Amino acid sequence: MTNTLNEAPLGGGGADAAFGSTEVVRLESVRKVYGGGRNAVVALDEVSVGLRQGSFTAVMGPSGSGKSTFLQCAAGLDRPTSGSVVLDGVKLASLGENRLTKLRRDRIGFIFQSFNLLPALNVRDNVGLPLRLAGRRPDRAAVQEVLERVGLGGRLHSRPGELSGGQQQRVAIARALITRPAVIFADEPTGALDTTTAREVLVLLREAVEGAGRTVVMVTHDPVAAAHADRVLFLADGRVAGEIDRPSVEQVAERMTRLGAAGANR
Repeated sequence: MTNTLNEAPLGGGGADAAFGSTEVVRLESVRKVYGGGRNAVVALDEVSVGLRQGSFTAVMGPSGSGKSTFLQCAAGLDRPTSGSVVLDGVKLASLGENRLTKLRRDRIGFIFQSFNLLPALNVRDNVGLPLRLAGRRPDRAAVQEVLERVGLGGRLHSRPGELSGGQQQRVAIARALITRPAVIFADEPTGALDTTTAREVLVLLREAVEGAGRTVVMVTHDPVAAAHADRVLFLADGRVAGEIDRPSVEQVAERMTRLGAAGANR
């Protein structure tokens, strides 16, 4: 697979080039409760964490630990019961639904396990879709460039059904990159892929961080996937249960085993 994500960012450098210390996402005392009374379920319990610009963070934890809720609240897909989320300098609680939708469209990229491509659209139109939804005409040169970066420059006119799972996920990565987002949220992006293809996708995400200064937040259950991140954040019972910087597969697997054992003993 040929890709050049380590080239200059789409649309030039500027502020994107100065990354590394600013928090692009901040959750402060975030609590999320579903239901009420005896049926209330606390999915997140006073979570406070910051995610730096130009970083790659993996979020892990046992089943029911709050990983998906963390991603949904951080991305503005769900509103916390209490606490605050600041994304790209904007406090999400201050936004109405229309402005929140615009922020997600303009400043956030999403990658899902199921790819979420539109089968009736070809690759070029799938990648340009976020721009069309924002009322902007996709620049064909920019779409071509981002597809070249993920190794699909020759598949502009193919439809999703003509592509392998790995190729479809690369289209999804290109779609996430086309708006030059502040953050890319990835929910189990390698969950439906074989080992070799998963590694290719993780390399692309890594290069999006190192080459283009994007911030990636990835929910995963896979220690191998998590080891591609700069940092692994662990959740358990809706709370932050630790983190590892510059993780190895062995470190992540050992921590997950301990968290699973602790949950089984409660």
